[in-house]
Amino acid sequence: MTEFGCARCYGKDALTAMAFCTTRLRETHRLVERSHFGVSLRECPECGQAFASIFTEFVDGTGGEDAQYFDIVPLTGTEVTSLAAQGSRVDLVKLGALGSVRRRLSSAWPTGKTKTIAWRRDPLSVREGH
Repeated sequence: MTEFGCARCYGKDALTAMAFCTTRLRETHRLVERSHFGVSLRECPECGQAFASIFTEFVDGTGGEDAQYFDIVPLTGTEVTSLAAQGSRVDLVKLGALGSVRRRLSSAWPTGKTKTIAWRRDPLSVREGH
């Protein structure tokens, strides 16, 4: 295992990791499920690494190509327990802070722009889509 995860879920290549994570991570808890915003806890079937999966969409009502963001943040066991206990009242500021202090997998597709998939280590602001 690396700092977090394994070569499949947390390897060097972001595109390969995203393909694996979006199809193979097993959902363990669904914290928030709304039409433009979702937060779930997931687990790698290969190594057991836990992740928070955050999806946000911002509908602008024009053109049909709404901005979509998807972040996969690795978690410790203690963090999983805390987030699972919060359920739908998950603290979005604290969740964003976790994604800001460690490498996370990120897909960003702003309205009218090209989709990018990359490993990121910059601040993560988690807010509900609309």
